[in-house]
Amino acid sequence: MKIVLATFGSLGDVQPMLALSLSLKSAGHDVLLAAPPEKAKWVEQQGCPFHPLGDDVTAFIDDMKDAHSFHSAVHFVRYVRKELISQFDIFPKIIAGADLVIGASLVFALSSVAESMGIEYRFIAFTPQLLPSGKYPFMAFKHHWLPKWYNRMTWQIARILDRINLTLLINKKRKQLGLKPVDDAWFHILGKHVIVASDKAIAKVPQDVEPAFTQTGYMHLNQPNQHLPELEAFLSAGPPPVYAGFGSMPKKDQANNVPIVVNAARSAGQRVVIGKFWDEPSEFSNSDDVFFIKRYPHLKLFPHMAAVIHHGGAGTTAASAISGVPQIIVPHILDQYYWGHQVYQSHLGPKPIWRSKLTYQKLSTAIQECLSNDLIQQRAKAASEIINQQNSLEMTSSLLTGSINQ
Repeated sequence: MKIVLATFGSLGDVQPMLALSLSLKSAGHDVLLAAPPEKAKWVEQQGCPFHPLGDDVTAFIDDMKDAHSFHSAVHFVRYVRKELISQFDIFPKIIAGADLVIGASLVFALSSVAESMGIEYRFIAFTPQLLPSGKYPFMAFKHHWLPKWYNRMTWQIARILDRINLTLLINKKRKQLGLKPVDDAWFHILGKHVIVASDKAIAKVPQDVEPAFTQTGYMHLNQPNQHLPELEAFLSAGPPPVYAGFGSMPKKDQANNVPIVVNAARSAGQRVVIGKFWDEPSEFSNSDDVFFIKRYPHLKLFPHMAAVIHHGGAGTTAASAISGVPQIIVPHILDQYYWGHQVYQSHLGPKPIWRSKLTYQKLSTAIQECLSNDLIQQRAKAASEIINQQNSLEMTSSLLTGSINQ
């Protein structure tokens, strides 16, 4: 079977789709992964056929001063609209001859293009929050402790705004393809049966969601062990440190966070490993209690940490959970607020600290809570045991190929 997988976004949007691509490839399928062009070398090194899709997402993000301001949000919406328009021109060439196409993240044109070409289409969501529900708000809204009527109101607002934005734009392109207009573009993108690739131990899909779904679990990419003597020496020099890294967020903002992270860790009496996604040296580079690390697999690193501080991306949240360590989420945008709330509600970590309100005092208090709260420690270990008992990747792969063969 020829299967094309497509995703558009940061590393967290590409890595689980690469894991799925390799799983399908090992099962004997003819697989192609379409993703942002800057991921080409990495994907091909993993042994997966690749096709570039759209512009360089990493460069776009790195050009931002921050990710949590209103100006950045407007800039992001404009960027997504531009990419959506170009996808209608690009996808017919990429998916030609495919038996099945699988979309994720910001590939909003794929469902319509697949329909026009008579190709089976499925969508994978890495967060339950993509499915409308009264249990949580539309992801542009940050507050997650308000009543159900508020959550439903946010989805209604999103649906109204969508009619003059996403739905209008997609229907214009659908007309050019000779397709009938859709009443709700978002439900068309989700497709007839959504696969929710996130772990129930952290966030179970509510039963009041509208589209049909199956929740499988997060799809982790198995990467080889890396021998890094400097890291091993740092780990053996004392008790487990805390980790801090904000993944795909703008580099300048991440660099600005370093003093906050270091001072918080020191205030809590902890050493710290910092995920470094920028090139400039740091004033803390020669500190005995600080270790900077680049491009090291989370699943190999997190089990050695006392706690993980991160931005709340779906992948980092899942990696922390399966590693059995408490996590502190500092959400910047979109579903990161959802994951921060879910981690807190599941007792896998303390209350999230919004990036706009981050201080070293708040972060230090959160670190101390992670390390002293027995309930958080116990729940983190219990969640890891539950997640490790199921093979989410194999479940997702079988579900997808089984549906096309029926």
